Amino acid sequence: MILLDAFPIWVIFVGMVGVVLVAAEIGFRIGIWMQDRNPIPGETRITGTVVAGMLSLLAFLMAFSTGVVLNQQGDRRAMVVEEANAIGTAWLRAGFLTEPDRSSSRALLKEYTEIRLQAATDSTRMAAAVARSEQIQDELWAIMEKNVKAGNVSDVMALVIESINSVIDVHSLRLTAGERRLPTLYGLLLIGTTILSFLMVGAASSSDRKRDTDAMVIFALVFVAVLIIVVDLDRSQEGMLTVNQAAMSDLLRQMTTPGHQGQH
Repeated sequence: MILLDAFPIWVIFVGMVGVVLVAAEIGFRIGIWMQDRNPIPGETRITGTVVAGMLSLLAFLMAFSTGVVLNQQGDRRAMVVEEANAIGTAWLRAGFLTEPDRSSSRALLKEYTEIRLQAATDSTRMAAAVARSEQIQDELWAIMEKNVKAGNVSDVMALVIESINSVIDVHSLRLTAGERRLPTLYGLLLIGTTILSFLMVGAASSSDRKRDTDAMVIFALVFVAVLIIVVDLDRSQEGMLTVNQAAMSDLLRQMTTPGHQGQH
């Protein structure tokens, strides 16, 4: 839900709880108004069956949304591991190059890993990180081209080029995975259905003309909590449910450990 990205998760939670409780109160007053206009005391046209159907629809939408964002989150986690493996392999194979290309390539790959980690923990750095990542890719590929033009066309060199090419390919795949979001229209439908459901619950609860405030507050907290999980998972690296970057962190640690050979 891109249109909610401007707000912190806790603001959305508090705001949505307030909105649905207001909707329930409006529904309660509408129910009272309908009873006053109904010649049969204590009856309302909004029956429990209608409310149950609306809540079932809301539950279905929430379950479907949760499934979508969980799949997206799973893809992002898989891409972190795949990128760490690609960079690690390129780092090791860069050792086959002669100096100064060996040191230059490894320094670039180390910087590449660092900026990817920084962008993953601070979304404000994303644009700069992507730009610098693509510059590093160009610099690495220039080193590969220089070696080939110099006549280094061995099978080992082919492996080095293949690993650098994998790093470049995974970059595009990871960006694509990070940009996959729950469609805005679907998010609006989910929020709208939630508000309408609480309005109808409020109207149905007016049959005895007494408010059950405690039950309504608990009901609101539970439903909005599930909605917030969907919102949180829809964001790649913000909120409480972020993608674990352990694979990239471990790779950077290996790169900075003197004499570490690593295995990929």
